[in-house]
Amino acid sequence: MAKSEKVTREKIILAFLDSCFAKNAGGTSLSDVADRLGIKKASLYNHYESRDAMVEDCIRWCGDYYRKTYFIPTDIEAISERYPAENVMKAIVNRWFKMNEKEPLMQIYSFIESEKYISTAAAKIAQETREKLSNQAKQALRSLAKAKKIIDLEENDLETLAEMFASLTVSSLDSYIVAKKIEIRSNPEGGEGSLFDVKSESDYSAVDELVTTFCSMLK
Repeated sequence: MAKSEKVTREKIILAFLDSCFAKNAGGTSLSDVADRLGIKKASLYNHYESRDAMVEDCIRWCGDYYRKTYFIPTDIEAISERYPAENVMKAIVNRWFKMNEKEPLMQIYSFIESEKYISTAAAKIAQETREKLSNQAKQALRSLAKAKKIIDLEENDLETLAEMFASLTVSSLDSYIVAKKIEIRSNPEGGEGSLFDVKSESDYSAVDELVTTFCSMLK
């Protein structure tokens, strides 16, 4: 960061998330964050009274960021009328994958998924995100049923299928991000600043096959 730039809480959080991605949350110190920002460690205390306070604020910020994120397009009903169910559901998953393999969502995902085992607040965010995906999947399935692209579904069946779709998406995304993170962290170009310089083809074939199987149950 240029010396003339003002240090804000958001910049501190992004630096913290970046360091957590390169190392891990437990291994990231205030010095690591300060080094990324090009400031002295003592300057961080102008914003946070402790590292714990910074972590708590980071979790809150991640939750706010996730709540502004949507998995399905706003015109899902028009899309459901136009395309087959398999295309629509694959597009939803692919959209979510693409979003999560870019900054800052990849760092956010990695951080929240690791912190959810030790932080109640992080666990709540992870659960909220999963429920949001399930609710939006339900909206997509309801639109597809209305467009006669899938069988008519009772509300209970719709709920179950949406949760199933969310589960397969989250599980597949977890495996995908782990592999992607290993690839990025092993970038031979070197240097933590080049973590996202890796330009590899995104391969969603594995999850696409799962979506094909899922949609076959709806015919």
